[in-house]
Amino acid sequence: MNAPILEFQDVWKTFGNDKTKLDALKEIDLEIEENSVNLILGPSGSGKSTLLNLISLMDTPTKGKIFIKGKNTLNMSKSERSKFRRDEIGIIYQRDNLFPYLNILENVMVPMIVKDKEKAIKLLKIAGLTKITEFPDEIHIVEQQQTALVRAAINNPSILIADEPTGELNLEAADKLMNLIKSVGNKSTVLIASNNQDLDKYCDNIFYIKEGMILENK
Repeated sequence: MNAPILEFQDVWKTFGNDKTKLDALKEIDLEIEENSVNLILGPSGSGKSTLLNLISLMDTPTKGKIFIKGKNTLNMSKSERSKFRRDEIGIIYQRDNLFPYLNILENVMVPMIVKDKEKAIKLLKIAGLTKITEFPDEIHIVEQQQTALVRAAINNPSILIADEPTGELNLEAADKLMNLIKSVGNKSTVLIASNNQDLDKYCDNIFYIKEGMILENK
């Protein structure tokens, strides 16, 4: 068993005040092994996106501790969190979220810590993308998601997060993207949030979430 790269200890996330209080996450105890592919499976509104927001350091828990690579994220300053997110975490959204005024190559190069055009072109080729001077609205939605994946993986992140990455794709396109996620992210720990049970065949571990609680995993 590999050492955990991510650990949640009794994590809660609450929104609102006493009158409108909503516990989006409750009693989350979770360990994610390094270099594993993990599916967080649950229906809409179950807490998947809230969980990903905490992992990506876009938000902080109301209660509990979160450790990434052995570091207590609650002890990080705002600037430290921003730097850690840039250096260690890549994110793929349900919709590609590309910049419409930049071409495919330029989009991929935006988050690069060290600008390396040749590296960007190489990763795009690995992903099967050749229309690198075209703009997002000029390519197919599958290619848009592939571009978003390459952009998320461009800095070799320790953690690669995908929030409903196949939500708008057909079965064939979803299969292609999921295999690409495993290929491009083979040096990363991958976390995929989805309500699609069929994605379990691509993953090492499955965590079921309902009403803000992790029910079981296998």
